[in-house]
This record gives sequence, structure tokens and C-alpha cells, in this order.
Amino acid sequence: MVRVLKKGLLLVLLLVAFVVGTQNPNVVEVNFIVASAEMPLATLLSLCLFSGILLGVLFNLASIVRLKQKNHQLHKTNNLLLNKDQSKP
Repeated sequence: MVRVLKKGLLLVLLLVAFVVGTQNPNVVEVNFIVASAEMPLATLLSLCLFSGILLGVLFNLASIVRLKQKNHQLHKTNNLLLNKDQSKP
């Protein structure tokens, strides 16, 4: 059920992105510090969206790894305590 909801949400987001992209065909100039470029507005919006998603994943990745390490440490401590408890007569 969760997979169906995730796929449905992804499909809706792709549809919204397609509609936004087709409604913004204008060419815009983007000025960087050392250069400038002209690109369609839809492309610029897509680049900003995907870079934001990538940054979000990278920032969350560190906390996920930290939580997995803590979880592993707690499981290890729990197993040691269970083994110690079982060895008592």
C-alpha cells in the first residue's frame, strides 16, 4: 500500500513538473560571479529543484549514518547484557 502511495505521489510530482516546464519556455539570463548563461526557465527551475534535493539528501545522510551507528552500538550492548543475564545461575 505504501509503495502504491509513493509511486502515485511521484507520478503527481512528475506531472506537475511537466506542466510547470511547458508553461515556462522563456529564455532567461543567469549571471554567475565570473560568467553568465542563457537557458530556458524550465531548465533553470529543474536544476534548482534537483540541486536542492541533492543537498537535502546529503545533509540527511550524515544524520542517518550517525543514527545507524548508534543503533548498532545499542544492539551490541543489549546482546552483551542478555548474554550476561543468561549466564547467571
